[in-house]
Amino acid sequence: MIYLLFFLVFLGIIINIFSKKHILSNISYKRELSKKVLEIGEEFTITTIIENRKILPVTFLQVIEQLPSTLEYKFKMEKTIVKGFYYHTMTFFILPFQRIKRSYKAICNSRGRYVFGEVSLLGGDFLGLNVVSKSFLVNQEIVVLPKKIDIEKEIIPYGDYNGDVSVKRWIIEDPTMVIGIREYTGQEPAKNIHWPLSLKHRELMVKNFDFTYENNSMIILNVECSRPYWLKIEESLIESCISVARGVGEIFYERKIPFGFTTNALIYGFPRGENIIYPSSGDLHLSTFLEYLGRISYNVNMPLENILRDYLGKGPFISTYVIITPKVLKEYIPYINSLDYELSRIIIISFYPDNLELISPKIMKYFIKGEKNGAFLS
Repeated sequence: MIYLLFFLVFLGIIINIFSKKHILSNISYKRELSKKVLEIGEEFTITTIIENRKILPVTFLQVIEQLPSTLEYKFKMEKTIVKGFYYHTMTFFILPFQRIKRSYKAICNSRGRYVFGEVSLLGGDFLGLNVVSKSFLVNQEIVVLPKKIDIEKEIIPYGDYNGDVSVKRWIIEDPTMVIGIREYTGQEPAKNIHWPLSLKHRELMVKNFDFTYENNSMIILNVECSRPYWLKIEESLIESCISVARGVGEIFYERKIPFGFTTNALIYGFPRGENIIYPSSGDLHLSTFLEYLGRISYNVNMPLENILRDYLGKGPFISTYVIITPKVLKEYIPYINSLDYELSRIIIISFYPDNLELISPKIMKYFIKGEKNGAFLS
């Protein structure tokens, strides 16, 4: 009997030595996200899959995941936050060739890009005398899109220059539908001059066109709230402008108008300087545009005037530029007004009407409705 006991102890020591050497060998970890791009408040599923691909069991296996702390998780976990991460711990006893799958729900209530952090595996040997660990990164992220808004309700015209024209109809003029005449400003092509009425009125008159879907447009999003920008970063204003950019882009998409996008913000997940989408249309183009908006940070990559000076006019012809900005700083005025002589149509959308009176009267101006704290009016 004593020999059997010695044999079992010896066998246990041998197994323990072997298990200690191979505790985490052939242990695989995988995490699956049901969605990568989400709307605010949309639920998604995080699935963790652990698999033991060897003949030995692992009597103690602990999985520690770094999860973005901004997300809300629909399971109980300790709310310990370290550098923006929750630490989610799961403990298993895993048999040979066993596969374990755990799924849990989460939502996010704010726009942005959220990265999942490091994963650590801790394994105990057969007798529980030793623990071995290893850590690694699983490169995964989710992007939460900006809030949807109704452009008709959220922006209003500055001044009376466009009368009662619907906001959704200011985008592009239609050269196939004449709805009236107006005075010649020097910016219209000669083919638009209405010669009979010009002779009658003894001054040059041009045809006033309705709106079309056959021209390229560019959305320019500015996130600079002050000069220098880091003195005052007003996040609520920037979020309002990002939502307005989404609303404008979706109008272009619905009307099948090719549109592009550029911004002076740093975009998380993209190299510095990759902040332009060239005009196109279709479902894939809209998805790319919305993901860019979801990834936008509050950090300024360059002043707005650099975009106006360096980017505009270098690509394909753009018939309409929509500039969306929290504020119109005085530094922008000369550059915006100079565009009036180069482009067919410019539209400014600002959170505040400040300095809009300094912009050329031929440039269409709107401002975003809001309370003093930057929140949208309902």
